[in-house]
Amino acid sequence: MGGGATLFCLLLDGWSDVGYPRDLLNAANCVIFDFDGPVCDLFAEYTASDVVKDLHTWLEKDLEVAVPPGKFADDPLGYLGLVEQSHPGDPCVEGLEKRLTEQEERAAESARPTDCAAELICELVAVRVRLGIATNNSAAAAVAYLRRMRLDGSFGTHVHGRGQDIAKLKPDPDSLSRVLDSTGSKPEESVMIGDSSNDLIAADRLGVTFIAYAPESKKSRISSERIHERRWYGRMPVVTSLSELLGR
Repeated sequence: MGGGATLFCLLLDGWSDVGYPRDLLNAANCVIFDFDGPVCDLFAEYTASDVVKDLHTWLEKDLEVAVPPGKFADDPLGYLGLVEQSHPGDPCVEGLEKRLTEQEERAAESARPTDCAAELICELVAVRVRLGIATNNSAAAAVAYLRRMRLDGSFGTHVHGRGQDIAKLKPDPDSLSRVLDSTGSKPEESVMIGDSSNDLIAADRLGVTFIAYAPESKKSRISSERIHERRWYGRMPVVTSLSELLGR
């Protein structure tokens, strides 16, 4: 998540009654997870606002660059983008991205597992589905969390995160493309589980089937206009808990 992405809601006019999302997983040879949200709550203890405060202080004290967080006070990726916009091409942006990676790795030490995520991951591995992660967070933070939870073997080398070019963050499909390439998967045989409009747009651009993870505590509306712009017709499969995707 992050980067100002709009989160999903269950649209009570019928969007959520799309067959059985588990059937989409049964038909998939590759399942791509977003990281912060579907796999864990990255900033559960070391909060996003704590991270932004650190980044802001580091910029001011070490680099003497003043960029007030403003509306991105609890959005590290949004703040990174803000600094890039105000200082394009400046070395401070690269330094800030590295600092953010360090802070995300720190957050990964206390990240809270998403309910049923580990169970779903193990279930998919058991039936030989290829797994990958496509995240706007750093791959290092995702790998650190997976190792902590002993899930790193389930994803192998297929964890793809933020690079130095932040223009390639989702909704750009770069990280998803890297997952498809590294797993040897085709878009039409793949499914992504994500919790933001940026995830949806990235998946849609590649033709990857999308399942929206929309827990009750993190829901907001995606406008029909934006959906129409993406030629997203029909109904979107939505789950409020990953337990709905388990095969039992």
